[in-house]
Amino acid sequence: MNKHIYNYSESLVFSLCKEIEYIRIRSRNIKNSLKTCHNKILSKRLNVELEKLNKNRLRILDISEDMFKNSKDLSFEFLLEITKRSNKLQQI
Repeated sequence: MNKHIYNYSESLVFSLCKEIEYIRIRSRNIKNSLKTCHNKILSKRLNVELEKLNKNRLRILDISEDMFKNSKDLSFEFLLEITKRSNKLQQI
């Protein structure tokens, strides 16, 4: 049973890492698009999407911090580090 929980946590961490990477790349692309966008409607849609991505990123940060508090597993630490780096990139 313990092995089953371990495998589940690994896949969860992997999924969250993939999601945070997607958010990072998509956010960067949206910001680049906003720099050159002259259509107000499109700009508004892009800003709404960027806000949703930021909310998801913050939610993943909360999850990763909670997971790391409860277990000092290396995979949780990795997830937390990736999420924090993504957070710093978003603020620049």
